[in-house]
Amino acid sequence: MIKKSLIVGMMCVSFFGISQTQCDGITKDSINCKNITKSESSLCYIHDKNYKKDDKVSQICSGTTKSNKDCKNKTKNVSGLCYRHEEN
Repeated sequence: MIKKSLIVGMMCVSFFGISQTQCDGITKDSINCKNITKSESSLCYIHDKNYKKDDKVSQICSGTTKSNKDCKNKTKNVSGLCYRHEEN
């Protein structure tokens, strides 16, 4: 009964135009992947060979605090400064 409800629910979701689908990839154990994806290739980030993660790497802020200690916040800004030390 629960399986039928889930199937009907998934059919309704796809009918209303929500473009999320189950990944078409196969796991190492030879079973269907259970991840949900929005990509046109119908593959999740694990199985899509063309998936590219965000290139920005977080780093420690290069600013200093009021007490002249190094800031410990992380940032992805090109300037190397966190939101507190970045000038608006």
